[in-house]
Amino acid sequence: MEGKDKRQARRDKHDSVIEIFDAGGKFFASGRLGDLSSTGASFCTAAGIKLPEKFRARLRVLGKGVMEVEAAVVRVSREKNCVSYGIKFSGMKTVHPTGELKNSWQ
Repeated sequence: MEGKDKRQARRDKHDSVIEIFDAGGKFFASGRLGDLSSTGASFCTAAGIKLPEKFRARLRVLGKGVMEVEAAVVRVSREKNCVSYGIKFSGMKTVHPTGELKNSWQ
């Protein structure tokens, strides 16, 4: 019998992009989002990166839009083809809700 899941919120699988920014707002790295909840997420990078203790990130999530988060790393593990990170959000805001930018070229 497996142990009880102790997560605070339900996680949904996602195959999206996460963009990570340094304290000055400059692009730092990107990765592949694995799952997402209201309290955190997991993502993978092909090569390991040294993330700061706290950082900002942008998530592009199908059906939800573009969200900006403030986060901290809570887990790092090496997997077969990537390095996996678990992060916990300390703040989140939706920058572009789904559909907001439709027909913006007109």
